[in-house]
Amino acid sequence: MAHPFISGNQVWCPVCRDYVQMLRVPKAASLADVSRRTVYRYIERGGLFALKVAGGASRVCGHCLLRERRRVAQELEDRMK
Repeated sequence: MAHPFISGNQVWCPVCRDYVQMLRVPKAASLADVSRRTVYRYIERGGLFALKVAGGASRVCGHCLLRERRRVAQELEDRMK
């Protein structure tokens, strides 16, 4: 696993191709109005850039999170048609 590029309090996200603020999973879940388990599902599916930090906790890219949430919402809306 490559070491992340860090600039101040931001980390390079290879998905967004930008420096972003990383969020703790509970904060990310609250922000996206989903459960913590859903955030982990997003990570497992590869739709969300995440890093493991000391102690095994994860941090996720806020931009990826919102993009994935919109994608899932659109997918559900399309199924309802």
